[in-house]
Amino acid sequence: MNSRKNHNSIIFITTLGLYFGLVLVGATPVLAHAAMTRNFEITDEIEVKDDLDQKPDDERSPLSESVLVYFQDVEYFLANLQYLSHGGKFDIKLDTFDVAQSTLLPCVAGNKVGSYTAYKFSLGNELLRPSLEGFSKRLTDGYSLADCLPNERFSGEEVTESRFNLKLNQAEFTVEMVVKKRSPHTASLFLGPLAETFRAFRLNEKEIIRTKLIENTFFKSENDQVFVVTRLPRAGLDSLLAKDAK
Repeated sequence: MNSRKNHNSIIFITTLGLYFGLVLVGATPVLAHAAMTRNFEITDEIEVKDDLDQKPDDERSPLSESVLVYFQDVEYFLANLQYLSHGGKFDIKLDTFDVAQSTLLPCVAGNKVGSYTAYKFSLGNELLRPSLEGFSKRLTDGYSLADCLPNERFSGEEVTESRFNLKLNQAEFTVEMVVKKRSPHTASLFLGPLAETFRAFRLNEKEIIRTKLIENTFFKSENDQVFVVTRLPRAGLDSLLAKDAK
């Protein structure tokens, strides 16, 4: 993630019929969803490779900063839903969406190449597309939580591997982010620092929305993966997105 400090981007967009849209270059790789059709459930993939014979850059953001940016991104997305709801463009009781994608991001300075696989981009209200695309772009880097590991698809160079699922159904709003660690033991050990970081935020937080996010976010490890999951009951979104909620 590198605190999202580099915003220089080169955008490559093609139609979904030929390729899956992709945006590369910059500290946060961006997935271009502009070419997606309305409802699809595929495993379409495009991979771009470059000269990776560079010194790996694993000087990533502190855990507390990664967690903070994650909360800020979720809050920003909810603020977008709030704005659309007040403008009559989002039905908080009926609208649904489901977006899923995985990312392989080489651990090289500048993060100039990557491989992105889209699994799903389904929505019932096209007015939500810009907000969903924007939030998806922020989720593609895994917030620097994944370990840099050798990958055959990048000629043995080290990459981080992550995936996300963003969903709103009749029961709940869910953001699930999964990152790959070096081993099951490493994944298990990582839960300790995560818990400590979340406790620190919880003790110092006073804003309603941030507090709700902290209270409704949990994490777990399975094999060599760490899951960070935020779940908010759909029934509670109405009050959470009220005009006076802060």
